[in-house]
Amino acid sequence: MSVTLADIAKELGLSKMTVSRAINDDPLVNAKTKARVLEVSRRLNYKPNHFARALVTNRSFLIGVIVPDLMHSYFAEIMHGIGSFARSAKYQIVIGNTEEQVKRELDEAEALRWRTDGLIIATTIQGSRANVYQEMIDEGTKLVLIDRTLDSLDCPMVTTDNIEVGVLATEHLIKLGHKRIGHLRGTTTSTSKERLEGYKQALGRNGLAYDKDLVMECGLMESDGYSAMNKWIKSGDVPTAIFAVNDPAAIGAMQAMSEAGMTIGEDIAIVGGGNIHYGDMLSVPLTTVSWSRTEMGQAAARLLIQQIEGADSDSGRQKIILSPTLIVRSSCGAKRRSAAVLS
Repeated sequence: MSVTLADIAKELGLSKMTVSRAINDDPLVNAKTKARVLEVSRRLNYKPNHFARALVTNRSFLIGVIVPDLMHSYFAEIMHGIGSFARSAKYQIVIGNTEEQVKRELDEAEALRWRTDGLIIATTIQGSRANVYQEMIDEGTKLVLIDRTLDSLDCPMVTTDNIEVGVLATEHLIKLGHKRIGHLRGTTTSTSKERLEGYKQALGRNGLAYDKDLVMECGLMESDGYSAMNKWIKSGDVPTAIFAVNDPAAIGAMQAMSEAGMTIGEDIAIVGGGNIHYGDMLSVPLTTVSWSRTEMGQAAARLLIQQIEGADSDSGRQKIILSPTLIVRSSCGAKRRSAAVLS
């Protein structure tokens, strides 16, 4: 027979309400009482009835997380951050994958918003289609945007300073002596647009003219970087250095470079963005711009749960921006040059 709250309450001489509040870490219950309740619940092997909890509170204690690419370690790290914070607050996550498809994202959001207490979304949507999310918010859906933002929405957002990502990557290549720096441009997402803006700003700050012919339309996947780089190579007009919108695009480009017989870091330099977890284990380790994906996920989960539980009236307007940092490896040629100087 399973142990109930009534069994714990009877043993301790407390009310069921006090026991329930202690197990759920209610700040109104003093620490000594909490410790007694938790000790007895562990000894009796008490298992919470989540279905009953949901009925009492009118909440599912589920959070929907919608990302573009479940195979991308970047989003896996974000989900790890979301999951760790959610579990500490006694929530579980339900995951949706969009594969960068707008319709699929909207279908996932529509389905999950009725099954969960709130949504965390790394959105592919831009422009007027964002009105769909504003309508959901107006209808009571709790929503936090992560990684990618939509300025038109009245909801919390967690991202990095993507303009600074572009500046850091491009200025690093400029400091290495490159004058002709190309950019593998992403999609219409906010991250792609802002990293392009950072690229432009870095050129301008250093007296280099922006040349649209040095910007190659790409995408966010390895296959996009591979195709775009092959196109550049076939044109016979490859720049001496490239800032790729993210690490997967950079890795795809590096494959194309290698197949063309180019020595990465010597014939051509490349910098990515996002610090994908195996970037330092590539045959030519990838120079990149990094920020904490785990911290990003934890911040988004915290903002969403604050909304759900009504703990912070200002959480609905917060925008958290994490600072990026440059990580120098071999793909940009900096380490080769340092070694050459030392020798």
